[in-house]
Amino acid sequence: MKYLFFDIECANCFNGQGKICSIGYVLADTNFNIIEQKDIIINPDSKFHLRNKSSGEGIELGYEKEVFLKAPKFDTYYPQIKQLLEDEENIVFGHSVINDINFLLSECNRYNKPYFSFKAYDTQILHRHFMPESKENGLGKICESFGIETENLHRSDYDAYLTMQIAKKLCSSHNESLEELLQEAPNCFYSVENGCVINHYSTTSYTKKLINLAKFIKPDSNLQENKYIKDKYFCFSEDFEQEKYKQAMFLVKYIRWYGGYYTQKSGKINCYLLYGRDTQRTLNIKENKNIEIIDEKELIDKLDIDKKLYEQVKTWSYGKIKNYNLDIPKKIVDIS
Repeated sequence: MKYLFFDIECANCFNGQGKICSIGYVLADTNFNIIEQKDIIINPDSKFHLRNKSSGEGIELGYEKEVFLKAPKFDTYYPQIKQLLEDEENIVFGHSVINDINFLLSECNRYNKPYFSFKAYDTQILHRHFMPESKENGLGKICESFGIETENLHRSDYDAYLTMQIAKKLCSSHNESLEELLQEAPNCFYSVENGCVINHYSTTSYTKKLINLAKFIKPDSNLQENKYIKDKYFCFSEDFEQEKYKQAMFLVKYIRWYGGYYTQKSGKINCYLLYGRDTQRTLNIKENKNIEIIDEKELIDKLDIDKKLYEQVKTWSYGKIKNYNLDIPKKIVDIS
């Protein structure tokens, strides 16, 4: 087996979608000996915006803008990136890897390429698990706390190298191999399947998060009545909430706009979205003959959501989904 540490830089993240300008990686053996280190420079085909609107702070990339603009675009490097990430001999790592995964998915969507399918581990979560006393999360700050020198932050291959150094330090300080550390911190594991990002060991209560989201969404008085949704209570299977959390957020927003509710209280549920395994929640629902069971496609149709838009949601940032405003034809939807 080999370790693949990777990092991504973007020219901008307008509309919650990263426009990749570099993908750097370090390929190493299980003793952290570097086999290959490379920075793939990419033309983002979009303008550069590297300053945070709220803080005013910006970042400085590892190369001049002209270097990026002269490089090939993402689709040119797609086969090379796919081979690296999907190679079964490579164990993939990234720091706050969920962000880089979402950048990759949004670029696949922008360039109309099939989504990548791979597994990845997050060194940020790994560090948090084994160094709970530390309040640091950023790559540079964690390196400083370990005494790792930093010189070229935001050059992708160098950030990938620093990510490897953090993993190496954690192994050294706990006198364990990286594989042994991963077994003790399963929540740092993600898989990417068909454009969906899944944290199989997450302890997050997705139901609670969806219910809290629903509290802040009010029905849209400009919409004509949707008799199927209005005043009814909906619930999704636990697998759907976790594996398709972004889509679940999107559906909850539409349900609330049409005057429906989201709940986990079985005594209130009118309609249940069935997906995945027969968990205890699903088994309980199936025993209740008064609850209508539907699938994802049926609910999308009843909410009159554009299917192409719904497919794109999986590549959006959480912020973009939360800030998304209803923009559909104001028409009567009477589905009974």
